Parts: sequence; C-alpha cells; structure tokens
Amino acid sequence: MEEEIAIFSDIHGNKEALISILNDIKKRNIKKVYCLGDTIGIGPNPKECLDLIIKNNVNMILGNHELYYLRGTVIDKKADSEQKEHNNWVYNTLNEKYKEFLNNCPLKIEFKLSNYKITMQHFLFKKESLAYPYEPIKVLYERDINEKIDNIDSNIIFIGHEHKAMKIIRNENKMLIDVGSSGCTKNEHTFYTILSLKDNKLKIRKVSLFYDREKFERLFQDANYPEKKTVGKIFFGIDIK
Repeated sequence: MEEEIAIFSDIHGNKEALISILNDIKKRNIKKVYCLGDTIGIGPNPKECLDLIIKNNVNMILGNHELYYLRGTVIDKKADSEQKEHNNWVYNTLNEKYKEFLNNCPLKIEFKLSNYKITMQHFLFKKESLAYPYEPIKVLYERDINEKIDNIDSNIIFIGHEHKAMKIIRNENKMLIDVGSSGCTKNEHTFYTILSLKDNKLKIRKVSLFYDREKFERLFQDANYPEKKTVGKIFFGIDIK
C-alpha cells in the first residue's frame, strides 16, 4: 500500500493558488498535508489563506512572515521600512483567533516514514531559540551548505523560503529539498510536492496545477495595502493599473 504526504510552502496570500492545491489534494485523498510557512505576507488575502489552512486541518509550520506577525519585524535586522509597513497591514488584517492558531504552530516537524527520518521546517536555522532563527537565503549557494545539511539528523529535509524550488543531494540517503513558493507565481500555474512511500521506497514528485489567475489579479488590483506596486511586479508579475 502506498502512503502519500502533500507539502507546499510560501502561499503568500494567494488564495486562488491555495484553493487549487487543496482541491487537488482532496481529489487524491491525501490525508497528511504540511505547509512550510509564509502563508501570510506579500499577497492580498492573508486572512482567507489562514482560514483555508485551519478549515482543511493542514499541519502548519511557522515561516518568517508568521514570525513577523507574532514578534514584529524588529526581529529581522534586514527588514526595511516598506516591509515594516506591509507587516503592519497584515497585523491589522488578522485578529486574535489567528494569533492563537499561529502561536500553537511549531518551527519544525520531525517524523519517521518507514526507515526514513523526515524534517520539515521553513528554512535552515542559525539557532532555533533566536527570535529570528533563519539563515540568510544565500546559505543555499555557499560552499559549506553540505556541512549544514549533514548536521541535521534526518534523511530528507524539506524547506521553503527560497521561492525557486531546488534539490541538494548529499548521497542516496541524504538530501535537502526546497519546495519553492506555490503562491508567488507570475502566471496561471501553481504546484505542490508529494512525498510517497511504496515498498519501502521513497518517491518525491512535483504536481503542477492551473489556478484562477484572472480572479487573483482582480483581487490584487482591488486590494489596498502598502507597497502593492512593488510587490505586484516583483513577486507576481502584475503591473498596477
């Protein structure tokens, strides 16, 4: 019998992409679903995306944008004034119900799948106890990345944060997989990852989907929040009218 797990990350307020992903997961009858963080921030529908995460019992891991919401952008020394202003908008969009939910979400989840140990977290940690625990994204491209991977006691480490999906293979039993951003897309395509186990063999595959891009662009154009013009162009390929 085959066991399947669905994984996605960095929805970033793109409700329409999230709806498409969750509908496909339901069609496949996948029961275990993990979101690796950054459900909120950047896009126009943080509240609605969290509602979908909660409604569908998705296992949610905190990303940096959730930590900005819970702890403030002051935790990230690289956060500029525009990011702070945007985070204030997110903060004022959500209420105590969402704060309570996110306060109960972990920074990482670890479990065994047959003989394999799996770790899921938003990104690599400098130190989990820090208010802002994540390494800079550039660490993925530095020479000592293999050492950092080897220091994590798991066969497979799933992360997000770097919006471009990538895989770093150490050996046949050790790899780091960034699942990419399912929300920050510049066309009508989104995606998620399926981890499956059959006959004690792991398989990892990417599922590409269409989503209602036209509706998303309408929602984006109609939304009223800081730095929308810059956000639209850089993260979603949308020119503000």
